[in-house]
Amino acid sequence: MAATRRAGAFVTADLGTYATIARQWGRPEATAAYRRDPQWALLDPAWRLAWRRSGYETREGSLEDRLRFLGRFARALQEAGVPLIAGTDTPTIPGLYPGASLRNDLHALREAGFTPFEALATATRNAGAFIARAHPGTTCFGTVAVGCRADLILLAGNPLEDLRALETPEGVMIGGVWRDAAALRALLDEVAAAYRAIVAGPTPAAD
Repeated sequence: MAATRRAGAFVTADLGTYATIARQWGRPEATAAYRRDPQWALLDPAWRLAWRRSGYETREGSLEDRLRFLGRFARALQEAGVPLIAGTDTPTIPGLYPGASLRNDLHALREAGFTPFEALATATRNAGAFIARAHPGTTCFGTVAVGCRADLILLAGNPLEDLRALETPEGVMIGGVWRDAAALRALLDEVAAAYRAIVAGPTPAAD
């Protein structure tokens, strides 16, 4: 822990991915549930095939002990002053729906003993600090401050009390561009429609 801190390294714990794998390890009913999730419509068809071929549901044993250890390890890094940044693995892993997987990572950090503020910081302030160090001169983001990029989420609930408030945003501002809930839904509907068209294939030509 001390050596990692002295090195000035940022760490992505990625607890959400490991927790997702652990939940389906040797459990075909878990991977079947993923395919029944409404978010399936928002998953790239190529990734849908990858999910079916993953093989996690055929494994034996359990990853629960390892998951608990990784949670303690991440918490120890946090307590040692090592900055953690949110992040997940490839969406070819079943259950890692783009977007939702990041929220799941924050929940996994919370379950590991992080406060809601500490979990949120991994996706906001800490991420901005990492990019500022890696790419000097980049417009700052991750905090609400003069001169920083206007990236904001408007929520009906308080995520410092319950991170599930992140699941239903009233609106999102990205780089100063505002989109309300209806606009966000429309964007998702476009993605779902495009993927439905791919799965359906080309329309046969008329005689």
